[in-house]
Amino acid sequence: MAEGTFQKARIAVYKDDHVKTGKGADMEFVEFYFNPQAVRVTKTLKPKEQKTAGQNAPAPQFTAGDAAKIEFGELLFDTFETRTNVYNQHVSRLESLILLDEHLHRPVRVMFSWGTGWGDAQGQINTGLWFVTGLDVNYTMFLPNGTPVRATCKLTLTEVPKEAPTKSSPDTAHVHLVARSDTLQGIAFREYDDPAQWRRIAEANGIDDPLALQPGRRLLIPPILK
Repeated sequence: MAEGTFQKARIAVYKDDHVKTGKGADMEFVEFYFNPQAVRVTKTLKPKEQKTAGQNAPAPQFTAGDAAKIEFGELLFDTFETRTNVYNQHVSRLESLILLDEHLHRPVRVMFSWGTGWGDAQGQINTGLWFVTGLDVNYTMFLPNGTPVRATCKLTLTEVPKEAPTKSSPDTAHVHLVARSDTLQGIAFREYDDPAQWRRIAEANGIDDPLALQPGRRLLIPPILK
């Protein structure tokens, strides 16, 4: 790429999904006619509030964050010079990415790249995979016969969650020292990946009131035998 020239942004279907759907690698590749005017990336983490007796404010319990989102500003597609249908040429390809695939039972995963400034050497943003979850199209120019030849699109991508490593349940009993912000549900989530298992811990330690958990107490964490 020559210095001073702009490399076009693009999205492409993840190669493993091409294999599973039996489609060629060039069938659903979208290169933007013009680069986006704006790219907005959002990521939020919302803790659950766990009310505890004797505390003035609820203790935040962090379990999982929301999926990151990429929102593109105006994407311009123009086929006026070639007098071809902009929907058939460009917009339909974006639409295909937001539909459920009959083989995968979900939308295909996509990658977004733009130059070399978006995360890795290939410009892949956040080096992650995304679902296309939003498409807003505005047709702004037509031929005399009604054929659309210009469209502006707003596009939203939602992060595909990475597969978390499987956490095995503890196979030996051990002791947990209760911290001030601990709850039985939170301890069960950390130990068993299942907050509903708090009753197992309560029964093993003779706890009748789960809200009366005292900081500094040592809890026996029983194993889950397979």
